[in-house]
Amino acid sequence: MYDSHFQVKYRTAASILAHPEYSKARVAYLNGVLALYGDDVFLNRLLLEGARTVIFAVAICLDAGFREEDRDTWPTISNLKKALAPFGLASPRRIEQVVSRLIQTGYLESRVSPHDARVRLLAPTPKMLAHDQEWLISHYRPLAILFGEGRYARALGRDPAFQRVQRGVACDFFVQSAMVLLRNPDIMLFLARDAGILVLLRLVSATLVAGSATVSLSLADLARSCSISRTHVRQLLNDAQTQGLVQISQAARQITILPRALQSLDQFIADGMSNHDLTGAAAMRVLEAAA
Repeated sequence: MYDSHFQVKYRTAASILAHPEYSKARVAYLNGVLALYGDDVFLNRLLLEGARTVIFAVAICLDAGFREEDRDTWPTISNLKKALAPFGLASPRRIEQVVSRLIQTGYLESRVSPHDARVRLLAPTPKMLAHDQEWLISHYRPLAILFGEGRYARALGRDPAFQRVQRGVACDFFVQSAMVLLRNPDIMLFLARDAGILVLLRLVSATLVAGSATVSLSLADLARSCSISRTHVRQLLNDAQTQGLVQISQAARQITILPRALQSLDQFIADGMSNHDLTGAAAMRVLEAAA
């Protein structure tokens, strides 16, 4: 499809889902995201919840899209709140708390603006940018499996120039990114909980390895691997069962991932891949023009 705003061609979610090798791309996505967080207790607690994940990414995008002559692009806490409004994931107070935590843990810096001493600007640290590069790889590798590495080589090669331009392009894409979440309430159930999406990805990954929609359920193992409590896992899965996404057999200690859950996850993955394909193509257009 052709996007008139960015003036590039990109793959739609429907075309991605229809690709005969989509199942391989799904496995790559699951493996990439699970490897990105793994058993890192600190990262799981810091980032793996919808609001915190989005705040992390949007803060990077704001810095990349910063233009001195346009105060609306300055990476301030006020502009961060405005950019996050379409997502509806966090209150202004919650955003301030997450930003403070990111500063305390060395992912963000808050500096006095050289253009206005009354204003403080947020800037990602090398630690934050390094994590973001791995995040981009986990989202571009599935596209490379479907369509070849050529178009995605700079993303997969951790090219900082590509990263900055792609994140700057994404500043014009916040509403579309928010829609990926808002139109998928099944996935929002997991994204809204601490490490909820990690629980879902681990369960789906287990079903793919087993070749069966029904797998063993150990609340203790899930809690330990996702750095959350068993009570948290139990409540999350009970809510997912109420929503018709899973079926739990307490007696057999098994859980079945129902078709609706897999369909919702596939739509979420494909929507994200489509958005990354579009912003990546737009970034390459900018870089090629500059070259």
